[in-house]
Amino acid sequence: MKLASVGIILIAAWIISRILGSFISKALSKLSQNVARQAKRIVTWSIWFVAILVALDQLGLELTILLVIVALGGIIVVIALRDTLSNIASHEAITAYSPFKIGDWIQVDRCFGRVVDITWMNTILMTPDNEMVYIPNSRITKSIVVNKTAPGGTRISVPITVEKALNLSDVEETLLEIGNELSEELVPDIKPEVRVTSVYNNSIRVALLLKIRNPAKGGIIASEVRKRAKERLDKIHRQTSLK
Repeated sequence: MKLASVGIILIAAWIISRILGSFISKALSKLSQNVARQAKRIVTWSIWFVAILVALDQLGLELTILLVIVALGGIIVVIALRDTLSNIASHEAITAYSPFKIGDWIQVDRCFGRVVDITWMNTILMTPDNEMVYIPNSRITKSIVVNKTAPGGTRISVPITVEKALNLSDVEETLLEIGNELSEELVPDIKPEVRVTSVYNNSIRVALLLKIRNPAKGGIIASEVRKRAKERLDKIHRQTSLK
């Protein structure tokens, strides 16, 4: 009879977990598929945990003692594996709420790169220098994460300081010309812009605003802009001096 009771309890747990898990999954799927999966998993584990305890009680084992043993064992495991469990829990949060996905370019503190994998322990980034960076998932959830992958591209500002003697219209025209030459790296239909950011006694600081497709190329594009601007503005300066 005891074995029969145990069998009935386990069968009931299986049926209840399937029905309740399916209900929760359907109810939460409209919000997020990841959240629905996590909730279904937690409910299923909880039902089986309770069912196993009740089944052991039916076999004549003292339920209070079992709960104490489980609690003590759980505390020991949590203390021994606190870092691992923290990373696993953070993995669940990352996959459930999806602040980024594989292929996105993100920045975590000083680490910048493309997400190539999200494991139970780490989020793995590939930097623009082809270096692999392994960031513990627990650090991801505790840090400010900047997702630089956006449908509309990433805006960069290239600051350039020019002499005050130069005609500002010529400077603006030159910088816009350079920006248009880099159109292959830019988001379509978003034109380059020039802004005056500071005015000093002998110089003016301007910025060329570009919306680029790939955030990883920001440094390379900025370097190319400065190089071309230096050559052309020096030429304009020489022509102005001759006049």
